[in-house]
Amino acid sequence: MLSISQNMKSGKIELAEVPAPSCKKDGVLIKTSYSLVSMGTESMKIESGKMNLIEKARAKPEQVRQVINTVKQLGIKAAYRKVMNKLDSMTPLGYAISGLVVETGSNVSNLKISDMVAAGGGNYATHAEFNYVPENLCVKLSDKVDIKHASMATVAAIAIQGLRQANLQFGETIGIVGMGLIGQLMLQIAQTSGFRVLAIDIDENRVNISLKHGANAGAIPIKENLVEAAMALTEGFGLDALFLTSGTKSNQPVELAPKMLRDRGRLVDIGITKMDIPWQPYYDKELNIFMSRSYGPGRYDPLYEEHSIDYPISYVRFTEQRNMKTFINLLEDKKIDVDYIISETMDFSKAADFYNSICESKSKYISVVFSYNPSAEIKRTFDFQKPFQSSVVRIGIIGSGNFAKTMLFPELKNKSGVEFVSLSTATGLSAEDSRRKFNFSKIGTNSEEVITDKDINLLMVLTRHSSHSSNIIKGLRADKFVYCEKPLALDETELKNIIEAKKVSKGDLFIGYNRRFSPAINKIKNMFSKINQPKHLYYRVNAGYMEKTNWYNDIEEGNRIVGEAGHFVDTALYLIDSRPRFVTGIYTGISRKDMKTKDNMNIIIEFENGSVADILYFTFGDKSLPKEYLEISSSMQSAVLDNFKSLTLFKNGSPSKVVLINKGKGHKEEMHSLVEIIKGNEKNPFNMDYLSLVSMITFKAIESADRGVKIEL
Repeated sequence: MLSISQNMKSGKIELAEVPAPSCKKDGVLIKTSYSLVSMGTESMKIESGKMNLIEKARAKPEQVRQVINTVKQLGIKAAYRKVMNKLDSMTPLGYAISGLVVETGSNVSNLKISDMVAAGGGNYATHAEFNYVPENLCVKLSDKVDIKHASMATVAAIAIQGLRQANLQFGETIGIVGMGLIGQLMLQIAQTSGFRVLAIDIDENRVNISLKHGANAGAIPIKENLVEAAMALTEGFGLDALFLTSGTKSNQPVELAPKMLRDRGRLVDIGITKMDIPWQPYYDKELNIFMSRSYGPGRYDPLYEEHSIDYPISYVRFTEQRNMKTFINLLEDKKIDVDYIISETMDFSKAADFYNSICESKSKYISVVFSYNPSAEIKRTFDFQKPFQSSVVRIGIIGSGNFAKTMLFPELKNKSGVEFVSLSTATGLSAEDSRRKFNFSKIGTNSEEVITDKDINLLMVLTRHSSHSSNIIKGLRADKFVYCEKPLALDETELKNIIEAKKVSKGDLFIGYNRRFSPAINKIKNMFSKINQPKHLYYRVNAGYMEKTNWYNDIEEGNRIVGEAGHFVDTALYLIDSRPRFVTGIYTGISRKDMKTKDNMNIIIEFENGSVADILYFTFGDKSLPKEYLEISSSMQSAVLDNFKSLTLFKNGSPSKVVLINKGKGHKEEMHSLVEIIKGNEKNPFNMDYLSLVSMITFKAIESADRGVKIEL
């Protein structure tokens, strides 16, 4: 399928042929008929992409701070790789489409194949011939609705949500600052809802268009007195509400608002506007300030958007989907005029040329709609038929996120006798981006084709946690050597199924517990390996807070103890080298019993030789505190590893620094070992019993904390 993308490092716009996305269980695959270009939002993204790195940093200082924190935790090299990979990637454009449902997921209940829909969402409803969109971001269309006009539903929902935030009453008078796409849609919706409208824009043509299509009055800031215009329309009382829909770095709209609004009036910010509020005039009129967030309730909530779990209408009357539906109802009832808002309908094949000139021509368009080839066909696999190479290690990969492309793939690429053969990802753009960087022979969005590919002898599972066990089982049943990032499984049932699959498989299994491969951990291992005395190990992990929108916090992905603590359990078992007998889990906090709050825990492991490992994992530490700190002691000597940056040995009454040439966490060495295992030069350090034990310790730690008892392993 054709898809438009931008490289955020170079700013390059490209219309490329990529695999069509897979259809997941909670959504539908849509064959796009029309997609709407949001001139303001998308032109800003294009302009941002064309900035140099210094300009990008100045424009987004909060992201610079994130990079600095990443450098502190990962080091300069790893942080640079991570940032550059994210910038130097094919990023989709667009977030509003209409089209035909051609596939449905197993959990979809309100849509079926052949339904026409309007759909929205960044990274979902993109400018592409096919899009996977979750059900809650789709609205079914009747035959009475113009399909082209329906492509505006997502942006119209932004306008509707802004109007709702002001809590307007029938007959009130409003002002709209910025008569672009959102402003024009707001005008149409407001006037049909019984509100009088003052249209304000620095572009005289847009004000005239607004007056022609229903505005009660218009004003141009550089030509007219906005306060007088507001008073003239309201018999001297002032506007009931003022909406800021434009993107501006000027504080003038915020400073003028108190003069234009009545006592206790409302100011609603919808655009990207500077909001330096002058206290006195806002206090004097007791004005109310509202922020309007995107399409409405449900936005940025993974349960609502990704898993299509709706909010009860008795508690949340209008969600983002119901806001979209409100607009579709207005179209169906012929209550609004939106045809004039579409400045041009353009064939999608011209999209790259259009975007390359958007910054210069954006003022001439209110909006542009792309039309798509109705005969486009689904193609999910591309085979580039590279000449056969007699590589010893031939890799097939499922999943290609930022971690894989920055920490694993570059190390594999540098190894001799290694070939990237096949790749499956959720989206075609991601697959094509990885192909260009790592020279895959075959790419697609169907993981089954990678698993059954006879040309590979190493299957790497690098997906989200919830699909680890199913892909491992399929790989083992196909007799593959399977590498999987942690965790092995999310619960005991998944673990049991993996064990059963391994029993009858000719394949093997390797889990990405990379820290045991790091030079620092192995120096500690060598220091203490000859000490035949009990050891005490303390491992503090400042895991860091994650926003609820992060996929790690998705309800289907387990919790962070199951997802990440296996790293630290494996490291403890590797260093102590004795059979664990008991585990005790203790939550930090009272009554923290649901799955998504079990992220702060003390795990105490007791071993047969009398050793004890104490793993303290928490998410509430300061960002400046290094993530990992390990301390081990035995027989009157100790070693301290501070975030893999420094290693100090304490012996004979004095500390001594140990030189670490490679200060990484073992990813490079892990990939080297993995390749050597496939070549037959090394033995797999993991057997099924051991991998099962590591997972069981995390499961039993949670059970221990829930029950308040020590559990025997």
